[in-house]
Amino acid sequence: MHTNKTVIITGASSGMGKAIAQALVEAGANVVVNARSQAKLDAFVAGNQVYADQIRTVVGDISQPLTGKALQETALDAFGAIDVLINNAGTFVPKPFLDVTEDELDGYYGTTVKGSFMTAQAVIPAMQNQGGGSIINIGSMWVENPIEVTPAAASQVAKGAMHTLTRHLAIEFAKDNIRVNTIAPAVIDTPLYDQLMDKEKLQQLAGLHPLRKLGQLEDIIAWVLHLIGTGGNFVTGQTLFVDGGITAGSHA
Repeated sequence: MHTNKTVIITGASSGMGKAIAQALVEAGANVVVNARSQAKLDAFVAGNQVYADQIRTVVGDISQPLTGKALQETALDAFGAIDVLINNAGTFVPKPFLDVTEDELDGYYGTTVKGSFMTAQAVIPAMQNQGGGSIINIGSMWVENPIEVTPAAASQVAKGAMHTLTRHLAIEFAKDNIRVNTIAPAVIDTPLYDQLMDKEKLQQLAGLHPLRKLGQLEDIIAWVLHLIGTGGNFVTGQTLFVDGGITAGSHA
């Protein structure tokens, strides 16, 4: 697939966000990538010198409204449009409910909820002015299907709010031809899980999926490309579960 769209991606310095950004520049898109680490953003640019004209970076905490504004201004100044926003920034650290601190809860809310909300507010006017656009929120299958071995109420309450935001924005801005959808993965084989657990436990999590394997980054990238391409033209307000069959039911 080739695209000449301009895409803003939050949380794009590693893992899923970085992989999506990489796939998009290779497909011909202009990308504005965001992360808190300037060094990681610089490393992404350095690794993609052949695509340097297609890449701009904005360092900043997405929970701060000025970061969303900077992303909007950078995209418009460099490329003249904002076709797609991918709200990817977030984290997932399993932790028992009774052990979650107020600071941790505020962190999830700030990045996942406030960050997605405020960044969408920053870019939607540009999408309205140009006659449409697409917002993709990276949610989570665990919102609908919690499991005992990875308690994660704090992160999933925040992701659940993102799922709700998707539906409300889809309805409010359908008249402006702005499509809003969520991609909700299960366990995707990314460096995040390597940091959280050893390979043996990761393979145990693979067994939770009825397909009995881990999801791959390519599985998420394929849906991103589908939603921002012609295949997504009549799709809005949806939560697309890329979950190896978990939401279909238990296979235990």
